[in-house]
Amino acid sequence: TADLAFSVVSLVVNDDRYQRMLASFAAKGFSAENAEFFAIDNRGRNAFDGYSALRAVLPQLRGQHVLFTHDDIELTADGFAELSALVDRLEAIDPRWMIAGNAGGTVRPIGTRNAHFLHLDDPHGSFRLPSADPVRVDALDENFLVMPRHRMPLPSLDLAGFHLFAADMCLQARAAGGTCYAIPFLLFHHGSGLVDGAFPAAQRKLEDKYSRLGVRGRIQAPAIQMHFGYWARAIRQVAALRDRVAGALRRLFART
Repeated sequence: TADLAFSVVSLVVNDDRYQRMLASFAAKGFSAENAEFFAIDNRGRNAFDGYSALRAVLPQLRGQHVLFTHDDIELTADGFAELSALVDRLEAIDPRWMIAGNAGGTVRPIGTRNAHFLHLDDPHGSFRLPSADPVRVDALDENFLVMPRHRMPLPSLDLAGFHLFAADMCLQARAAGGTCYAIPFLLFHHGSGLVDGAFPAAQRKLEDKYSRLGVRGRIQAPAIQMHFGYWARAIRQVAALRDRVAGALRRLFART
């Protein structure tokens, strides 16, 4: 069977959102002739999470490139032609690219601001990359990811959940000698970027894993900055000291 251009894999929690997503893909040039769609069905319960979903369908994928999406994205501007041109552009400028998305971050030298590179519309506003060129980043957001199937990174087997699996995949790409990019592919993400109570534990597990594997320094994801090795220990020590001081002050003021 001949390869298709894209395999679109989506974590589906809400069928209405997924049908809106499918309709927008069809309106923007995706069809049975150039793409296939896989719904990872989490409508009744979380049968799969962000780390396990891709592996569930990997043997079936026929697309030259794999899109991994949330069910709450909607193509409103760009479509098949624009994404095809972008992956061709990435191949031309960096044959080692392994993963790209519409929202990423990178750490600049100490003393300058960390950079966030986003190209999407969402409930918080409209965000655009500084130019039409892809921007190399440290980590990406999970709402929309594109990867060449023959060298795509896969999430870790020893991590789980719905947070930071794109950052994990970017770290996997880095370990393989690959690169990650934010690309100017414009869509609307209806999600609000929820950072819930499970997020701190997911961050710590990711930092601990890669610190043990020798990663050092800082990595900027769209939502947070992660720290590895000495940085992780130092940041946690400072946070623990801050919490102890804050607790002591609360007790002091409670007695007065």
